[in-house]
Amino acid sequence: MVKNLVVIAALAAMSLPAQAQSCTRDGLKAMIANYFKAVETHDISALPTAANLRITENGQVMKPGEGFFKSGGAVHLERDLIDTERCGTVTEAVTDETINSSPTLAIVAVRLKVDDGKVSEIETIVTREAEMKRFYNPQALLETKDQDWTTPLPPEKRLTRDYMNDGANKYFDDFSNNPPAQPPFAERCDRWEGGTHTTPKHDCSAKGLVLTHTHRRFPVTDLELGETAGFINFGGGLPDVHIFKYNADGKIYLINAVFGGRQPNEIWPDEKK
Repeated sequence: MVKNLVVIAALAAMSLPAQAQSCTRDGLKAMIANYFKAVETHDISALPTAANLRITENGQVMKPGEGFFKSGGAVHLERDLIDTERCGTVTEAVTDETINSSPTLAIVAVRLKVDDGKVSEIETIVTREAEMKRFYNPQALLETKDQDWTTPLPPEKRLTRDYMNDGANKYFDDFSNNPPAQPPFAERCDRWEGGTHTTPKHDCSAKGLVLTHTHRRFPVTDLELGETAGFINFGGGLPDVHIFKYNADGKIYLINAVFGGRQPNEIWPDEKK
């Protein structure tokens, strides 16, 4: 009987793509830790990277070791999304940063893509006070440290990738107001944008604000935690990631947004275009 179970497990593993077999939550968490170690030590060699590594920061292509790798520092708040099917991660964090020799805090969202055990893509969006005064409040974001972004949904309550991404898309569509979309909001939904709490009435709807959000992508969805990350050009020109958290009833009840400096073009442009 045991032998038969072993054979069945082996056959099941063989049916999975090689990437899915080698990509685990623990392995991706270790990669995130290596990334932040590389940032804090300003030494990208702490992170295993692919020969074709590509890095952007607020939509601008960067060389390895430049940008946030030079200015970033220790982490004070970290929230991770893990996608083992696509072998990618998204992390929202508050970190130290040094700008022109002056210590400050940064709000950062970073996406890592891993191929064959090495990071091949690093997409970084950094909120800095000089560029985003209205939506820059790292201290307020630190005060949300007790929010639960880490407890898995019960297995029988887990949602599909398509369901979560469709709900997030409806949130972005809601800003078109023609007609208003119907995102699956919980009765009480709260949103923080750059650390600023923007839902004093616990209502995450667009409330009549008309904006067009372009170049939407959902590269990382955490099926275990019920979270997905939508990368867009907010209002058509602001590098942005919104992270949506669903409850066990399939409703969005927490949203965190991280904005970068203005970028009129697609924030992760496809070189094939």
